[in-house]
Amino acid sequence: MFSALWFFVFALPVLFAVPELPKSTTAPGLGFLASYGLLARRIKAIYRTSPHTIYFLLASAIFRDGLAAVFTFGGIIAAGTFGFELKEVIFFAIFGNVVAATGAMIGGLLDDRVGPKRVIIGSLAGLMVAGTAILILGNGRYVFFGHAWPGTTTFWVFGLFLCLFVGPAQSSSRAYLARLAPHGESGELFGLYATTGRAVSFLAPSLFTLCIAVATPLVNPGEAQRWGILGIMAVLLAGLLALLPVKPPGKVEIAVVPED
Repeated sequence: MFSALWFFVFALPVLFAVPELPKSTTAPGLGFLASYGLLARRIKAIYRTSPHTIYFLLASAIFRDGLAAVFTFGGIIAAGTFGFELKEVIFFAIFGNVVAATGAMIGGLLDDRVGPKRVIIGSLAGLMVAGTAILILGNGRYVFFGHAWPGTTTFWVFGLFLCLFVGPAQSSSRAYLARLAPHGESGELFGLYATTGRAVSFLAPSLFTLCIAVATPLVNPGEAQRWGILGIMAVLLAGLLALLPVKPPGKVEIAVVPED
C-alpha cells in the first residue's frame, strides 16, 4: 500500500505538468514482421559504422545481468545463509539502495574525470572483490583485533561495500552509450540497450542455480546456497572480460544509422 501511494504521489507531476507531444502526421508505422526486418538492418548499419557500439551493448548486457542478480538474490542469501529476519532484510535493502545511490554520485564525478569505461571496470572489480569476500568468509565467526566478527557483520560490511559499486556501473554504462549516440538516434540505441539486457537475463539466475546444485552434495547442509554467489561473480567476470577490448567513447566513431 505504501509503495502504491508513493508511486501515485510522485506520478502526479508527470501526469499534470509534462505536456503532451504533438500528434504525428507521418505515415503509419511498420507491421510486426517488417519491424523486425528493419531492426536487423539497423543493427547491421550500426555494426558497419561503429562495431564497438555493438560490442559494448553485448558486454554491458552480460554485466548488467550480474548487477541485477546482486539485488535479486541478495535478500535470499541474507535470509538463507546468514539468518537475516525479514526486518533485517528490509533494512539492508534500504541501506543498500542508499549506498548504491551514493556510489552512483561518486561514479558520476569520476566519470567526468577518467571516462565511463574505467569507472565500469573499477566497479566490476570492486563487486567481485566484495562478492568473493562474502563467498569465502560465509557465516563463520572470526576474531579481528580482539573483537568478534559474526557472519551477519560479514554480510553487512561486504554487502554494503558491494552495493557501493553497483550504482557507478549502472550509471556509467548509460553515460557511455549516451556519448556514442548521435542527435536523433539516442532513443534507438537505448532501446537496443534495454533489449540486449533482456535477451541475456537468464545467465545469472541459471549459473546461480547451477552452482548451488553442484555444491549441495559437496558441502555441509545449509552452506550450499552461498556458493550461488560464484555464479553471479562468473557473470560479472564475463562482462568485464568482454568490456576490456571495447574502445572508450572518445575513440569510437559515431554510430550513425542511415535512414531507409
